[in-house]
Amino acid sequence: MKRKVLLYSFLSFLSLGILLCPFAQAKEFRVKWGATSVRSSGYAHGVLFAKAVNQTYPGEISVTVVETGGWVENLSRLRIGLLKLAQVNPVSAYTAYHGLYDFKDQKNPNIRMLGVTALSIFTFVVGKETGVTTLEGLNGVKMASNPLTTSERLSRMLLEANGIKPQYKWGGTASNLEAMKARTVDAWGRPGYRDGGITELSLSRPLNFLPVTNEQLKKYNAKYPAHGKAAMSPAGQFKGQDKAYQTLAFVEGEMCDKGMPADVIYKILKAIYAKRAEIAKVDATFKEGDFVNFPKLTMEYCDVPLHPGAIKFYREVNMNIPKELMPPEMK
Repeated sequence: MKRKVLLYSFLSFLSLGILLCPFAQAKEFRVKWGATSVRSSGYAHGVLFAKAVNQTYPGEISVTVVETGGWVENLSRLRIGLLKLAQVNPVSAYTAYHGLYDFKDQKNPNIRMLGVTALSIFTFVVGKETGVTTLEGLNGVKMASNPLTTSERLSRMLLEANGIKPQYKWGGTASNLEAMKARTVDAWGRPGYRDGGITELSLSRPLNFLPVTNEQLKKYNAKYPAHGKAAMSPAGQFKGQDKAYQTLAFVEGEMCDKGMPADVIYKILKAIYAKRAEIAKVDATFKEGDFVNFPKLTMEYCDVPLHPGAIKFYREVNMNIPKELMPPEMK
């Protein structure tokens, strides 16, 4: 009898252990967040997002930011499975999602967006001594450009759509800055509010800041649909820029593979949203780019379907989600 009691006690304890085991050994979800070069503001943005998520869900979700060659590279890494979560320019994501233009052979219908996190600007500058005051004036002008970057890709496509053909001189950010200072090239284009390269350049070389007109955006969109969006460059960002003017919008967003768990994506967005005011205080692009209203930016500037976890989040914050942002798996 005593043996039977001991046996039943042991079996009861074992059953309880089996029931509790999944809870005691719940696995932390770990994911790498592809960013940009560590010298880019995009990397800092990734660090801020990861910090928000890791602090909100300790032991549940762990995000590690990884350096990459940039947003175009992130699209390639996502397509072949090396990344599941990454930064991206939504316009480039649109091109890759549909397999258009230079992404014709790299179509990826598995891209899903988390959202648009910042609306920034693209600054086209040219040495004042050249006398050039319009984008059309860049025809034949020596122009510094960073190859295989999103900024190079989009600015080149805008100029190309308007029949503007500068003499491109390829180099990295540091070498292009020095070339502009030395006047071996005369034009340059850079994304971001108060970009460090343009700020430094404007202190040593008088510059003209070139506006982007509605007609130029119209031609851009005619050749490359959904690419041309306008943004205002506030006065006083750089030395010599005394007036606000219209330029090309440069949009920053976050994407993932459609296979990411919906609850993880939902919690990532929820954590970032809860800390959005705190995050905006420490970054110029987020402060000037209306990051605190990123749900609204997403509805206005995103052209790729959202992840189901993102749909849940945006519904929770009372966003009216356009039908084109609904993922195929939810239709």
